[in-house]
Amino acid sequence: MAKRLILIGGSAGSGKTTLARQLAHDLGAGWLQLDTVWIAMKAAAVRDSRALSRLDVAARMVSGEPEEEVLAAHLVASEAVCEVLPEVLAFELDTHDVLVADGAWLLPSFVAGLRLPDTVVRCVFLQHADVDGVADALAPRLGGHPPQERHVRMNRLIWRYGVWVCEQALAHDLPVLDPLPFVTLTNRARAIVAPEPRKQRDEVRP
Repeated sequence: MAKRLILIGGSAGSGKTTLARQLAHDLGAGWLQLDTVWIAMKAAAVRDSRALSRLDVAARMVSGEPEEEVLAAHLVASEAVCEVLPEVLAFELDTHDVLVADGAWLLPSFVAGLRLPDTVVRCVFLQHADVDGVADALAPRLGGHPPQERHVRMNRLIWRYGVWVCEQALAHDLPVLDPLPFVTLTNRARAIVAPEPRKQRDEVRP
């Protein structure tokens, strides 16, 4: 029986992790946050300043660099993470019949071309309709404090990156969902990535 890999992409604050965790629970699946792969790659690159610079998107978002340069850097970091993902995902699938993985690092071009032995790959990308959706989703991280200019800039960058990712997803015929309303997100996403099998109607014999 083929294994199943469910990939949840989109920008920060889009509800990827909440959705992935719920889907993994509902399906009895393994769950992998791709941020752990990114963090491990950063840790391994500490002594290599060039490699670390390639991966450290969070630092660049607050660096004051032009937004276009930061967005380009995010793409480069995502490409670096995607390079190692086939091996990582194959390793996780050795111990899980169904695996749910989520991360902003998932590039549509990578997902569209991903082929793993005896594995069915399904995906969905999440994106808020406007930057206010990102700001509202990330507001709890401010601990009740009002957002400062760096937070406003970061929210804008996050949203712009998400727009680009989802435009690319649509260009590759991959599904995109608005996470709002959150109360229906799991059901809407599950209908795409893990639909219930159609019930066979009994034949009526004369």
